[in-house]
Amino acid sequence: MQDARVAPKDPAQKRAAFYVLLDKPVGGIPNNDGVGRHPIFLNDERLVTFAKMVGGVSDESLLEMLRTAKGFRKAVHSIGISITGDLPDKTVKFSLGFSGPRGETGSRNSVELITDGMERKLEVAELTWSDTDERPAEFLFELAKPKDMITATVKLYLNDGYQVPEMDPDPPVAFDTPAYQEMIARSCLSTGNNARLKKVFKKLRAGEDVTLAFLGGSITQGAGAVPIQSSCYARLTYEAICRRYAAAPEKVRYIKAGVGGTPSQLGLHRYRRDITRDGTVQPDLVVVEFAVNDLADETKGLCYESLVKAIWDGPGKPAVILLFSVFANDWNLKQRLAPIGWRHQIPMVDVLEAVSPQFRSGVGETSVITRRQYFYDVFHPSNHGHRVMKDCLMYLLQRLDGQQPMEEPVQSPAYYGFDYAGLQFFDRSCLPQGTQVKPGSFSLTDTDLQSVPLDFDEVNTPQFPFNWKKGPGKEPFELRISCSALQMVFKDSGSPEFGRAVVTVDGQALGCYDPREAGWTHCHATVLFNRGETKPHTVQIQMHPDDEDKAFTILGFGWVE
Repeated sequence: MQDARVAPKDPAQKRAAFYVLLDKPVGGIPNNDGVGRHPIFLNDERLVTFAKMVGGVSDESLLEMLRTAKGFRKAVHSIGISITGDLPDKTVKFSLGFSGPRGETGSRNSVELITDGMERKLEVAELTWSDTDERPAEFLFELAKPKDMITATVKLYLNDGYQVPEMDPDPPVAFDTPAYQEMIARSCLSTGNNARLKKVFKKLRAGEDVTLAFLGGSITQGAGAVPIQSSCYARLTYEAICRRYAAAPEKVRYIKAGVGGTPSQLGLHRYRRDITRDGTVQPDLVVVEFAVNDLADETKGLCYESLVKAIWDGPGKPAVILLFSVFANDWNLKQRLAPIGWRHQIPMVDVLEAVSPQFRSGVGETSVITRRQYFYDVFHPSNHGHRVMKDCLMYLLQRLDGQQPMEEPVQSPAYYGFDYAGLQFFDRSCLPQGTQVKPGSFSLTDTDLQSVPLDFDEVNTPQFPFNWKKGPGKEPFELRISCSALQMVFKDSGSPEFGRAVVTVDGQALGCYDPREAGWTHCHATVLFNRGETKPHTVQIQMHPDDEDKAFTILGFGWVE
């Protein structure tokens, strides 16, 4: 990796330019090696969305050029970066990274910046490029310590011949106004049945032990919040509940279990481990947030409803709230998931219904909060957005608190199904009785895993550390188990070290699984079979003939008796 040349700012130069980051908080992400790394991803339409949302760019031909490394080089003359922050070490490393066709690392150019607010420029013509560069991948800020925070602005200056509009500044977010309260009220999709939440309020006011839990994807993990642990919606909601309802806040336990890029299908595997802590914790309230992740749920609602059923029927009979977050393109899966809440009378919050209508304010109208104020990037809310999510949840709780108590609802039939409500997870640390595993060449343990901060932690916890990784040799992994349904969890990776694995069940080829499709280190759950009848099965996993020298990591299995 080479340091890029830093071009001096030329005051006389009047190039067309637009912001992709503007006064964006950066940092505050737990990292176990003691360095503060904060990536801002540019792939999967993120850079294009930044250009639209932050820079006001609407020229489709220019936006198309930003999607590829070749187009980026043709359109962009230089990159202006400025940072501010009160840091003991006033220098921060900034990198621009590109990736190859399958997500592999391409070129990376870096520069040392000073937290003085002065703009430094990287001239694109002076950058070092790789032949494998296909698309912009990330801006990476590296700070001395994980808790360090800065404010960053990045502006793209264009080559001659390109024009973009001047950006109009946003007015301040209209918090604590009647218009804001009206916006928040729209998020209340359903108050459902209040019986279980009434019990939670009663315990809080009596000063009893109460456990509040949050289960979801990257938004629940805290992505977009800076610092991620103290500014995420889950933490803000926990603290607001303690202030408003708890006679003894010190007796209110906080459990946060968000893992980026994961749907409810993986949430089923994680609920007992990350929320109930293998049966040692009985939550009183569980907020479930998968409405923007569940496009990756291959069961299209069956796993989500099974997860809701598993929580509802669990020890302690917790209350459940379904939280529907929103992407910057005004999308979530409410149409798929809300019928589950209505069927089972579960309270629901829809953030899309709150914020998206007012993003499209007409001429002469003012948004309560603009799109670029609400979103940190194309997928995740900013600190403002996390506050809005907290306020939506608290509005629902306020509504429920003011209602007359109800009788607990009678169990309704499934909308999609409860097939996986009894799912149990195992890995190499805890084989079910009667289950046999012959690891074959899958004898290693993978330590390069997706890691996230749980609860109040300031360090990351690796996901599924008791795994089986393919090592030298060609012997298949073999599992003998008696069950009615089986899911496999495997590791996605962008590394060329990893290759495809073929799964057979009872001698019949089931499918070929490619861990490199996702392009990053990530946990991936997939259904192997759902037969509806408990029978003994033999499962074999071995590398594809063309990938026998490569790796594949089995993180674990979920099974239904």
